[in-house]
Amino acid sequence: MKNLLLVLAMSMVLFALGDTETVTNVRGIQRENSKLVDIYYDLNATDYGTYTVGVEIEGRTITVNASTFTGDVGEGVTPGSNRHIVWSAGTDWPNKKGDVKAIVTATKEDPSVSHGKVQLWEGGPYWADRNIGASSPEDYGLYFWWGDTTGHRPSGTTFSFSFEISNCPTYNKSIDTLRSEGWIVSKDGTYVLAPAHDAAHVKWGGSWRMPTGQECSDLTSKCDWTWTTKNGANGYVVRGRGTYASKSIFLPCAGYGGGTLLGDAGSYGSYWSSVPYSDSYGSRGLDFYSSIHSTYYSYGRFRGYSVRPVQGSAK
Repeated sequence: MKNLLLVLAMSMVLFALGDTETVTNVRGIQRENSKLVDIYYDLNATDYGTYTVGVEIEGRTITVNASTFTGDVGEGVTPGSNRHIVWSAGTDWPNKKGDVKAIVTATKEDPSVSHGKVQLWEGGPYWADRNIGASSPEDYGLYFWWGDTTGHRPSGTTFSFSFEISNCPTYNKSIDTLRSEGWIVSKDGTYVLAPAHDAAHVKWGGSWRMPTGQECSDLTSKCDWTWTTKNGANGYVVRGRGTYASKSIFLPCAGYGGGTLLGDAGSYGSYWSSVPYSDSYGSRGLDFYSSIHSTYYSYGRFRGYSVRPVQGSAK
């Protein structure tokens, strides 16, 4: 457990603690001339998976009903250093001074009960009802470069990770190089990301995997797509046909990570498949706006896109 005493600007002192050795190196600082407090922590874990992260603010002699947190908090947080939470102290604790304590906790999530799945056509795979890292179907979740299994979550419209060519080891590598380095394996006559580099398999375990390019193509041709807004999130309801007409998933327009910025959230969606394109730069996947939805066949692997897992047949 880490117990750090941090002197913040003028109005408060923050004691920052982690619940166990899983959460360490907790530290915080109040922004100058602001009532926003940045809380940083390391989430240590050697296993794959996601965690639900909570924060409590306690006063030494008073009660602080704090609930205005953004960033790496709530469901779907992945292990890593310098996880970042922003607390709006001015909203939760207006015109107050005094000593407070921030307690950061992390609970391992059980992937077997955190999401549902539906089959949308005969012989097709079961599609998860949400993106990796999402707490609900309309939540954007995490963003990945192609082959990434860590995932990155923005704070507002800014990432602490930069989605650029130099940070993407699969970019500018041919099929032969990807194969020789262990990024891809041959399966059912095509090359797909190896299980150790498949974000869906690493994050959720079991038989979960990223969809193939053909499955992305089938999703556009074998289902009906309806543009809508669900709980404030723009995106598509993708519905099966015939005997599968009662089955559907929602794909939110999560935008994309470019550099350290989140772009086009709410108007654009792009989802990786596990299949590399034949050039050295791209991958197959899904691409959509309100006026069009399609499969794409070449794009920069360094971009930060969503991942929607599947289970079952890859035929």
